[in-house]
Amino acid sequence: MKLSKKMIKAGWVINNDRNGSFTVYGSGMQEYRYDSRTESWSEDLHTIELLLEQDIEEHASVESCPWKSPCVISSRMTALNHTKKTSQPVRYLCQKGLVSEKTILHLGTGMDRFAGDALIKAGCRNVTDYDTNFCPDPSVLDRPYDIVMAHYVLNILPPEDRRQVYRLIAKTLRDGGSAYLTVQGLWPVEHKYEIIRPIEDGYLIRTGYNTTFRKGYSSEELLKEIKSELGGAARIMATFYSNTLASWTK
Repeated sequence: MKLSKKMIKAGWVINNDRNGSFTVYGSGMQEYRYDSRTESWSEDLHTIELLLEQDIEEHASVESCPWKSPCVISSRMTALNHTKKTSQPVRYLCQKGLVSEKTILHLGTGMDRFAGDALIKAGCRNVTDYDTNFCPDPSVLDRPYDIVMAHYVLNILPPEDRRQVYRLIAKTLRDGGSAYLTVQGLWPVEHKYEIIRPIEDGYLIRTGYNTTFRKGYSSEELLKEIKSELGGAARIMATFYSNTLASWTK
């Protein structure tokens, strides 16, 4: 597809549709559709190209964001497009009544478009999204929250980038607040993706048009890592197939 290399460089998400068509997600989850039958875009191509150049220029400046390594940028390509309902960990926390009357920082929101509404309906006071690719306003990190949640974020980042996440959790979580962290398990990482080679403590994998980092966790390894990075004790709340949801209280 024309422009695909530039889109990957900018961190745009390219999803294959049927019949050779594509759906592309740019900054702010803006959606553009390419119809292979008519060879046309849903938006003016010149406008798309201008926005694409702006994103490439922005991503070339790591200083524009305190947490924007190449792996973090490429992690945009792993974001799941939740088209019908929010992610399972968010649904679990809502169903258990754990978000009622809480202020929430949703760290690494990705493309979970329904999470905010679900959390509000479950009684939380407000939800703030932060994602270096999709919701990159760093000013939201300057205030404390009752809950910080990061679902399927740690497992797409190598060790140094994960430490940045843990530092953000420690910084933004108020005393007595809770962090809820979900990671992918070992089995799906080692069996569902095309593994290129081991790298750091995970793998370099191919996903769609991109290569990126992926790590699989056992529940015990996640608890150990949380304790090492944040201190105190964490506990397992639930498992979704081989994926683990853990909690940590500041």
